Amino acid sequence: VLLYISETVPFPDSQDNEYIAAVAEEAGRLIQASHGHAALLFTSYKAMDQVFTLLERQNLGFPLFRLDRGGINAIARFRKSGNGVLFASGALWEGIDLPGDVLSLLTIVKLPFAVPDPVSEYEQTLYSSMEKYKNSVLVPEMIIKLKQGFGRLIRRETDTGVVAVLDCRVRRDGPYRTRVLRALPDCRVTSRLEDVKTFIQSKKGRITSCSPAPFWERRAEHV
Repeated sequence: VLLYISETVPFPDSQDNEYIAAVAEEAGRLIQASHGHAALLFTSYKAMDQVFTLLERQNLGFPLFRLDRGGINAIARFRKSGNGVLFASGALWEGIDLPGDVLSLLTIVKLPFAVPDPVSEYEQTLYSSMEKYKNSVLVPEMIIKLKQGFGRLIRRETDTGVVAVLDCRVRRDGPYRTRVLRALPDCRVTSRLEDVKTFIQSKKGRITSCSPAPFWERRAEHV
């Protein structure tokens, strides 16, 4: 497995158009590098929809599928597409199996910290400081979910591919870099897009040379 950590995406803020544009730009480069066969994991449906819309306009050349709340058809269509890109939030972090060549690139857009709610607000009062609550509860829970997300790519000993993390808090000197790297399986770490291209070509070259044509070309063949 190759772990790619982005050095270009700013601090996560779904209200910031520049942040959303940066995510879409970086994700587009990664998708091109992996020739599709990709899934993007989001922590909010709003950010997912925003990035989906931007990448749809780019016409990347690969079919895009959005896993909406409770929707499972997108996963089936993604599997059948051969070189598609799946956008997901929620369920895909934990319980969906995408083994083998169907998935070569898993992009984790943002560290999966829990969204504040009344329960977490009460839990916080049990600690003497927000820092202690964060280190004792929030970060460990985030790490567990991050490892679950990582597992969407590596389900079997024969599975391989690239995991990309776009959250700036994991880049060099980021506050969570050390804890994240310690928690994930031992693997090579890079911030160079060329390394992603080389890794995909060397490990899964058969995918890039034998991938089906884009879906509109396949459809045209039968007209």
